[in-house]
Amino acid sequence: MSSELELPPGFRFHPTDEELVNHYLCRKCASLPLAVPIIREIDLYKYDPWQLPEMALYGEKEWYFFSPRDRKYPNGSRPNRAAGTGYWKATGADKPIGKPKPLGIKKALVFYAGKAPRGIKTNWIMHEYRLANVDRSAGKKNNLRLDDWVLCRIYNKKGTLEKYQPLDQKMEKFAEIEEEQKPKIMVSGQNTTVTQTMISNDQLHMDTSDSVPVLSLMIGSYVESTTRKAH
Repeated sequence: MSSELELPPGFRFHPTDEELVNHYLCRKCASLPLAVPIIREIDLYKYDPWQLPEMALYGEKEWYFFSPRDRKYPNGSRPNRAAGTGYWKATGADKPIGKPKPLGIKKALVFYAGKAPRGIKTNWIMHEYRLANVDRSAGKKNNLRLDDWVLCRIYNKKGTLEKYQPLDQKMEKFAEIEEEQKPKIMVSGQNTTVTQTMISNDQLHMDTSDSVPVLSLMIGSYVESTTRKAH
């Protein structure tokens, strides 16, 4: 990526909070050019965090994006935090950026895989920077856009690209596997019908030692028996 951007050898991108707000977010929101187009524009909330690194223009252990924010409710000011197969949840207090008058606000969020409120907490962290003192009232009807641009820093606390699968998807997959492994036995009235593809001849045994014949089906590690009542 760095070669496509024509960055000098040894270049590292480790901006401070103030630099991110002053030189990148403020200029982006004012439609002014950036010194180096190193931050990609993307709708971050359409993806899981582990999908984002390969979409970034630059980054090794942390990745930066400009992203729009939408409202959770049409007439409210709360942002919609649903993203990919999970959601972002705020943690800690907001931090004002800039002195003496703050220009931006920094918010820390943690990604949870699965549906709220029972998502699985992950090690993916986002620092979201938004402009301070901005009117975010709904204004026009059906205006779901809360911010045209916020600046987001994404990273994993363990420094890995670990992925998470929501619990409900895991259970569905497990149920499908379990269903495939079940023997296909159909019982109708007094007649027992066994699918030929599931039971071979050596697994079919007629026990005539008792006064009433018993048909035994030896399947895997257990034996299932069906007995006909004498009339």
